[in-house]
Parts: sequence; structure tokens; C-alpha cells
Amino acid sequence: MRKEVDMPYFYDSHCHMMNLSHPNLSAIIKRTFNDLKRDQLKRYILYFKLALLMLFLVIPVVVIALLVADQFDVIKWSLGIVSVIALGFFVFLMVKFFNPESREKTFSQIMEKIKEKLGNVMNLLAIMETDIGDCLIQMEEDLRKNMRKNFPLSGGLVISENGEKYEKIVLTPLIMDFGLKDSGNSNLPYKVRWKPIVAQVEDLCIGIRDYYVHRDAYIEPEFGPTQPLFQIIPFMGINTKNYDSQKSITNGKNVSVSLNKLLEKNFSEFKKDEKPQMRRAKFDAVKWEEFNGNVDSIDSHYFMGIKVYPPLGFDPWPEAGRERDKVICLYDYCIECNIPITAHCSPGGFLVDKAYKDFASPYTWEKVLKQQKYRNLRLNLAHYGGVEDVSWRNKITEMILETDPETGRYKYENFYTDISYQGVDSKAYDNLLSFLNTYDSAKRSRIIERIIFGTDFMINLQDIGTYSKYLDFFFKTDAFTLKEKDMLCNKNAERFLYIG
Repeated sequence: MRKEVDMPYFYDSHCHMMNLSHPNLSAIIKRTFNDLKRDQLKRYILYFKLALLMLFLVIPVVVIALLVADQFDVIKWSLGIVSVIALGFFVFLMVKFFNPESREKTFSQIMEKIKEKLGNVMNLLAIMETDIGDCLIQMEEDLRKNMRKNFPLSGGLVISENGEKYEKIVLTPLIMDFGLKDSGNSNLPYKVRWKPIVAQVEDLCIGIRDYYVHRDAYIEPEFGPTQPLFQIIPFMGINTKNYDSQKSITNGKNVSVSLNKLLEKNFSEFKKDEKPQMRRAKFDAVKWEEFNGNVDSIDSHYFMGIKVYPPLGFDPWPEAGRERDKVICLYDYCIECNIPITAHCSPGGFLVDKAYKDFASPYTWEKVLKQQKYRNLRLNLAHYGGVEDVSWRNKITEMILETDPETGRYKYENFYTDISYQGVDSKAYDNLLSFLNTYDSAKRSRIIERIIFGTDFMINLQDIGTYSKYLDFFFKTDAFTLKEKDMLCNKNAERFLYIG
């Protein structure tokens, strides 16, 4: 075993730390309602669609075809068979919905699912109601209490007895820019028109400080003296739409002074990091427990990267003009300073306007990466496209495997995806294994090298009870070997997050 100072870190490369004042709560309610509607009603909607398909398409087509062929006897038999099927379907619906006992059982099952979902949402709101520092302390308490075998009192963590030992968990809370300026896309009398991100940044930074300052008072009485389990290095949330710009006299392009100032303040020193070890050492050197509560005192290496959230209005590649110039400014800076970007990439999420639906698509991001100067943009398309639309996952995989026709090398060497939120169900990893096994060994190895582990805590509490349960699913799954798990939670993460 390596010396403790050289032990690797376990990375949760996709998580969130928010309180109730930060998000657009109407978007959370809308998302919960849509999830319930989709999960509980989809079977019955399917029955209805099949009935309409039979009535208005299949039966008329069959009858017309038989009439053309002068098959009147067949028509009679066919209509007789269809009538029997229709009668059976009608009886099924009568038993399912009009028989009191069956109807009560069906609706009881639906209500149980709804109660479970609402219970999860209440759990989410409870942890969002507490202080961020206390949230982090409770997460550590949860892991040490419920996964003692994986989190020994001697320190660190292990996935299994035969696996690598990790010194700590690195959490990368992704700030989301909920600054919905000029958002009038609501029929409600009162609207969310802006939410300054500076308050969220301040609360998160104070919460990180409080975790380090106060954890011993809660952890030591039960578990004894231990080193902090978490190292927290957040991502700055940016939506270029929320930054003003002016046309430059020199080159005629739109320049956002406020966006440039934000990037310079938090990331200017990144360009001096020549090696991954250098950047990691600078993150390790930050003393969060000494943070004075003033965000103006924060400079480089307090934030690890940039988070963009297209469903909230960030367009990765707008039409040429003011907005395009602002995203170009962002990408140019990220290329220059080697800053990682994590982008929400699934059809779900906090969609505040239907016009933003396609912004999160990997097809939209492909337009960015196809620009020669952005081919090496350090980009993570989160959630592996989600489980709602397999075409997004297929597209991300296609981009991972795409090669340069001239060199034969992989085209996007800094392109990654994460599997955050998908582990709320242990079966999700089996489904992912089935997907990966459709590729030959060489392609499968390449895909595995580009996948990063993440939880999407605390948002994932909508579908799972605790942080420990999510990690337990990952630790115990047979879908990945121990070596592959180490790649997801350490090697791939460090390659993406640093400059490897």
C-alpha cells in the first residue's frame, strides 16, 4: 500500500450544495410533477394509444386492403376477430378501472408510488433547508454510520477489501446560475425575474468553511478523532446570457467586461499550472477554514471549473451575434487556462422554457467541438445523455469514438461524460453494462476511459434516500470491475478535472 500522503482521492465529480433560497423552486415542482406523470401514467397512456392505433389505423387499413382484393369472407372473419379482441380489451378496462376491488388496488399502487416520490422530495427539501455546512457534516455522519466497512476509523475509504484505498472524497459542488433575467415565461401573477448568483456563491463558500470548522464537534463524539472525509472544490456556475456586453471599438465584437472580470478573478492563475500535480497541489493548499465570509477575498484555485446549465437558458452555440460572442469569450478563456466545463446533458432537469429544450443536446455541443479551436475544449456532458432518450447517449458515445480522418487519432481528447443520477437504482448499472457490451473490446475500453463517476447529490434525493445508499450501489455493482471503478472515480476524473 502506498504511503498515506500518496493515496489517491475518490472523486464525486458531479454534485450540488444548495439551500432553499438558491434554486427556482417552481422548476423543482414542475420537474417532480412531470416525473410523477411520466412514471405513473405512461402504462395507461400506452393502453389508450394502442386502442386508438387499432381503431383509426390498423382496422381501416386491413379492411381497405381486403376490399381491394375482393376478400369479403376474410373481412367478415377479420372483423369478427377484431370484435372479440375489442371486447376483451373493453372487459380488461372494465375490470381494471370499474371493478371496485381492482380499481382500488390500481389506484392504491399509484398512490403508494406518489407518496414515495413526495417523501423523497420532502427529504430533499429538508436537507436544502439546513445550512450547507451542516449538510456536509450530515453526509459524513451518514457514510461513517451506514458504511463502516468502507469508511474505517483509521481513515480513508475502500470500495472493497481487494480494492484501492482512497484518502478522501473530493466533492465538486456545481453552482447553477438561476439568474433568470427578463423571464416572463409564466402565467403566474408573480414571476422569478432574477436571482443574483453572488448570494449562492457566498452561501456555498461559508458552508464549506463551516464544514471544516464545526465537523469535529459532531463527528468526534461518535467516531473519535478522524480527518475530514471530504475535500470540497466547487465549480463556478455561469450563464453568459446573464452578463451584459458592449461592442468593442477595436474588433467590432461584443465584449462582456463583467464576464471577463469574473473569469480573471477566479481562474487567471490556472494558466501557470503546467502539470496536473501542480494544479492539484494548489487546490490542496487552499485553507477554507480561514475564509472570512467575503467572496471578494476569493481568487484562483478556490473553484475547480465552470458549470453551465442549458435548460436554464445557456445556449452552447447561439446564432452569430451578441450571444455567440459571449460564449466564444468563455470558451477561449477555458482553452487558454485549461478550465474544465461540466454541462447538463439530458432531456430532464430544471427546464424553465420549452425554447431551451435542445440547448442541452449533444448535437448542439457537437457544433462547438467541430470548431477547430475548440476541439480540445475540456468538456463533460453530464448524465451520459440521460435515460429518457437513448439517442443522446448514442450520440455522446459516437463523439467519444470519433477519429480524425487524417491522423487516425481520437478527435476529441478532452471530451468526457459522467453517469451522475443514474445510480439511484442498482439496475441502472446493469443497463449501462448491457449498453457497453454492444461494443467490441477496443471501443468499450475507450468509452470506459471517458466516463466519470458522479452522484448528482442533492438533486438525486428525489429518487433515493441517502448519499450512502447511492455510493453503496456503486461499490457493490458487478457491472464494473474494481479497475474500472477506479478509473471512473479517480483516474478519469483527475484527467478531466486537472490538465492530464
